[in-house]
Amino acid sequence: MSSIPRLPAESVPAWRHILSADLAAHAQHPAASFVQLATLDADGFPANRTLTFRCFGREGELVFTTDLRSQKCEQIAHQGKAEACWYFADARVQWRLRGRAVVAGPRARKHYALRERVWARLSESSRQRFVWPAPGQILAAASKAGAIPPTVPPASFGLLILSPQRAERLDLRAEPNRHLRWLAIRGDWAMTELNP
Repeated sequence: MSSIPRLPAESVPAWRHILSADLAAHAQHPAASFVQLATLDADGFPANRTLTFRCFGREGELVFTTDLRSQKCEQIAHQGKAEACWYFADARVQWRLRGRAVVAGPRARKHYALRERVWARLSESSRQRFVWPAPGQILAAASKAGAIPPTVPPASFGLLILSPQRAERLDLRAEPNRHLRWLAIRGDWAMTELNP
């Protein structure tokens, strides 16, 4: 799923190897790249939506694309916290990844090259969405017709980057009454088994 250089094996926490294996095992299923991401709105209510996982960042972050005009960008700017939930239906495995989220737009120099690479890999139809009206606005049929996707990232195109502080995996395939659940927390990333 990613052609971005990977971290040296010794610096990648064990949970990342397991998540990468789960992704590889489901590479033939397009839905395996869909992740639910929850943030908090200005009133403190959870706001959840489905995003497409694009790649891992250089430091192991989860990278998604986003329209910088969307509400989730405001929520992340205000709160900076998010949780992703991934479910691999065939394997009956759930991942929950909680951490700090940032949004990187055209002025984010640290993520400039990553933003360019992700844009280059998007399909034409995905690029086209960034020249439509802002998310949540009333959509007139004419506002989508004939929009030509730009060859360079427009100002509305951004990356949503989640840096996990905690990773939790629940395996529901295990023998009856013995589901497997474990948790790893940033620091030493030691994997601790939990009661499911």
